[in-house]
Amino acid sequence: MFDLDFFIDGSGRKDEIKVKVYEAKCSVALPKSSLPGLDLALNPYVGCEHGCLYCFAPDIVKRPRETWATEVGYRSNIPVLLNKELRTKRGTIGIGTVTDPYQPLEKVLLLTRKCLMEIVRHDNPISVQTKSDLVLRDIELISSSARPEVGITITTSDESLALKVEPGAPSPRRRLEALSKISEQGINCYAMIGPVLPFVGEEEVTSTLEAIGSTGCRRVMVDRLRMRPGLEEAFLGSKVVWTTGCLTDTVRMGTLSRYVRDECVRMGLKFETAF
Repeated sequence: MFDLDFFIDGSGRKDEIKVKVYEAKCSVALPKSSLPGLDLALNPYVGCEHGCLYCFAPDIVKRPRETWATEVGYRSNIPVLLNKELRTKRGTIGIGTVTDPYQPLEKVLLLTRKCLMEIVRHDNPISVQTKSDLVLRDIELISSSARPEVGITITTSDESLALKVEPGAPSPRRRLEALSKISEQGINCYAMIGPVLPFVGEEEVTSTLEAIGSTGCRRVMVDRLRMRPGLEEAFLGSKVVWTTGCLTDTVRMGTLSRYVRDECVRMGLKFETAF
């Protein structure tokens, strides 16, 4: 295990984040995926430096939430395994189903890029999910793959709110710019509002959807906030919310989700529910 200092450029500020990095070799590169539209999953990393408060992945993979963003493993042997498995495994590959394939560590290790170089030699469709504009680095590789799709998470267009709920991720502005460039390339793309935050107002929802629409992307995928152990404490500790209960207000979440759907219809955006 070794330490790396990353300077994560978010909403106009740079914070030094100490991350413990360790090698985490895998036995399978492409396990089966149970997510709709995906047959196989590819996750070059374990953990995620973005540190989003709402992240569901720690609970899914049975990792402590408090170390998810500060102890990140890299699957050093995944490109070699991928090369072998692609000879027999067919279907759509979801890249980044439980951890972001374009988190800051990717700038150094290039694991996602190496995997893409293997994938483009085969006929597997790919679906990339990220909340980083680093995906633009590999846009030529992605576009040369079979039937590529790219989804960029834009939970909010509010820079100050994003800084609190997604402290290690690139700013919404940078993600929107990336989405615009991907759309210009003619690549099938969508914006993921995941999750819909029950404490935001309708004006913020409308502002976010207008920002998405301005990129040329016409597809919006929406996911609900899924409560996991430690999640409410994380929101309260960050002072994003001040009282308990607002995160579990199912009536409010339902109302807001319907508002997102109605606004998408009004703006001519295709509305989809995720998972």
